[in-house]
Amino acid sequence: MTPLRSLLAAGLLLCAFAPAKVLAAPAATVAVDVVLASKQPGDTDPRLAKFRTQFADFAYKSFKLVGSRLITVEEKQSTQVDLAGDHKLSVTFTKFEANGRAKLKLAVPGVMDTTISLARDGSVVVGGPALKSGDGVLFVPVTLVEVK
Repeated sequence: MTPLRSLLAAGLLLCAFAPAKVLAAPAATVAVDVVLASKQPGDTDPRLAKFRTQFADFAYKSFKLVGSRLITVEEKQSTQVDLAGDHKLSVTFTKFEANGRAKLKLAVPGVMDTTISLARDGSVVVGGPALKSGDGVLFVPVTLVEVK
């Protein structure tokens, strides 16, 4: 065998037995806030200031932050977030788009089911279930923090 062929054969053997580098699926970090919206006059929680413009589109007068979670979801995977009562929000990271946006499917069974596309630091406020007590509804602001 010629020296060139020996070198080529050795290189092929190294490649065959070298550990394969596995590319991890992208993962989206998402902030999920749970907000009690009421038609009764009152204050808006100052931690919700970044959503003030979005809240103005609704006929509610006060907003109280009742929960907040930071979740990480791998592409093509889902996770659930507890809301108030027995309601849960399902977040599915369906696709990392070429333009850097994350496509997320959001669902509260029996209440809403939608797919959105968010850029980094982009938010959407989705309407959640009405509370059984009749004191208002839950709003669920969802913010894409990052995709890695």
